[in-house]
Amino acid sequence: MSVLLRIGRKVAILRDGKWVSADSRLEAQLERETESWFVDNGGPPISHFDPEHATASEMARRLGGRIAIRIPASSRSRVLFDAKRQLEFKF
Repeated sequence: MSVLLRIGRKVAILRDGKWVSADSRLEAQLERETESWFVDNGGPPISHFDPEHATASEMARRLGGRIAIRIPASSRSRVLFDAKRQLEFKF
């Protein structure tokens, strides 16, 4: 369902595939990093049982943060993350 990520003194929540934070710069940075991870590496493994947790873990690793709270994802979460995996063809 959602993950609370702490980076320094700032926090962000990943819920339904979107980052939300009181700090708009952190929110934008997390969105860019997440998008980059999906484009470059495909995001979390398709078989991962909780793609939001895997995504938050990767963002914590990249930005030097930690996961403070985790609520296990619903099956709806997989559908949202599968949509992010759609291929982008450049002709």
